[in-house]
Amino acid sequence: MKKLDSNKLTDKQQEFFKTHLAYLSTVDANGEPQVGPKQSMKVLDEGHLQYLEKTQAHAYENLKNGSKAAVVVADKPTHTNVRIKGTAHIHEDDDYAKKVLAETDSPNAYVVVIDIEEIYE
Repeated sequence: MKKLDSNKLTDKQQEFFKTHLAYLSTVDANGEPQVGPKQSMKVLDEGHLQYLEKTQAHAYENLKNGSKAAVVVADKPTHTNVRIKGTAHIHEDDDYAKKVLAETDSPNAYVVVIDIEEIYE
């Protein structure tokens, strides 16, 4: 897997996110990893990902405590994948969260935006 020179997703990478399940990885205060699927993960724009944090469990707590975020989408048959590293920002009950959640069926979720800092392919 090669680190790319850009932290902006190409159109092809953005389309890949639309058609594959994303997995989010974080670490807790002791460095213990946590990973799980995030079906609501989407490309917000070329430099940001967004998902709805519905469970407010492990990933939420880790991100709230400053963990970096790593996201991967992969296609097993073609061995193609895109991995992102970045910093997450949690929106709880602010105007942005209210706007996003008004368009969903998850009114109790938090909105997480990830600033893309590194891309690997």
